[in-house]
Amino acid sequence: MAAPVRGMADMEKEVVKYIFTDAHVFLQKIITVMMDEVSTRELLGRFVIKINQSLPFLLMNDYRVSYASNSLQRLTVLRNFLSHSASKV
Repeated sequence: MAAPVRGMADMEKEVVKYIFTDAHVFLQKIITVMMDEVSTRELLGRFVIKINQSLPFLLMNDYRVSYASNSLQRLTVLRNFLSHSASKV
């Protein structure tokens, strides 16, 4: 990573550690509930998009972990979030 991007990622990591006890598990559970429960999908989707607007490296990290573990359904959901967030910029 370039120095400015690395600095932003490090600052975000500090904020995430302050807000969440384990952000990866939190995000993983939200996406799992979203995939399983149709009734909460839209609401949780908007919540995750708001998180991604404030903490973009968090979702990218979860995407990287899902890609490495070959979680295809999670990858599809995360791609939708990331492409939706990119189109908002």
